[in-house]
Amino acid sequence: MLLSVVIPFYHVERYIGGCLALAAQLDAGQCEVLLVDDCGEDGSLEIAAGYCAQYANFRLIRRRSNGGLSAARNSGLAEAAGEYVYFLDSDDLPEPGALMALARVAGERRLDIAKARFVNFDDETGRETPGPAIPATETMTGGELFAAQCRMGLYEPMVWQCVYRRAFLLENGLEMADGLLFEDELFQAPALLKAERAAAFESVIVRYRRREGSIMGSFARSSRWCASYLEICRRLHALGRTLPAGRARRALQKRVGQIALSTAKNISAYGLPPQVAGEAKAFVIRHRKELSGYAIKSGDVLVAAQGLLLRASVPLFMKAYARK
Repeated sequence: MLLSVVIPFYHVERYIGGCLALAAQLDAGQCEVLLVDDCGEDGSLEIAAGYCAQYANFRLIRRRSNGGLSAARNSGLAEAAGEYVYFLDSDDLPEPGALMALARVAGERRLDIAKARFVNFDDETGRETPGPAIPATETMTGGELFAAQCRMGLYEPMVWQCVYRRAFLLENGLEMADGLLFEDELFQAPALLKAERAAAFESVIVRYRRREGSIMGSFARSSRWCASYLEICRRLHALGRTLPAGRARRALQKRVGQIALSTAKNISAYGLPPQVAGEAKAFVIRHRKELSGYAIKSGDVLVAAQGLLLRASVPLFMKAYARK
């Protein structure tokens, strides 16, 4: 079997049908679709079960308790049988032909990771905006691809941009990080940095739905994302220390610095409710030495300068980078 598509679902009754209708168009002889129930209480399970009853290449995986997106993705990966695996969010819309074509080319070129493009669309208006117009590449190491995309300002960490060779993930112990928001940051970069063969493609394989109530909307619900950002910085910084000197290591150092700065920048950028904004600001003040340190040590002049400003004054930094 060429491809396993892992689709976790939790409280997406309104959206999952559209996702699965397109997933049903994938080549059933070469693709299995693993639907991972993360124990929601709406009608998503009934919809998923209906597709599993109708399509022989669909399979339902029932988790015993809610564990979040990372745990559900890991459950799907553990059950996957395809040469390649693709992680699809249940409210997004795959492009079946492009996705299968990407997996086939990845197999032909013996790639560990094949990274493609996406399109954003607004849930309310349907208006589409393209994601980064990443150029196609020849086969290179994942570290070279990571460094090149970072250098061009085109790097995005979302796992649903990539198909991954399943054996490569298992051999390197690559799983999603439990208990954190924005776990993709801790999966895609480490995966690329371990990949011996990777490439980028210009094809669009998924349409990403921007909507209220998604995980990205967690910014406004609580300041929990601050702790996730800091933990991501800590883990990626530790990873960087294991890399040999070179472009990939420098690119990762800069990426860590940018994430650290975003912890403060997002307080104004996301228009948070006053209480959440206050909690987030207090977090940044408590951890400003560590956060600014990642930026100062980033190896990038502009990022380092912003880190110095953050260390000197959190309010001044936030004012300087408030959304105009």
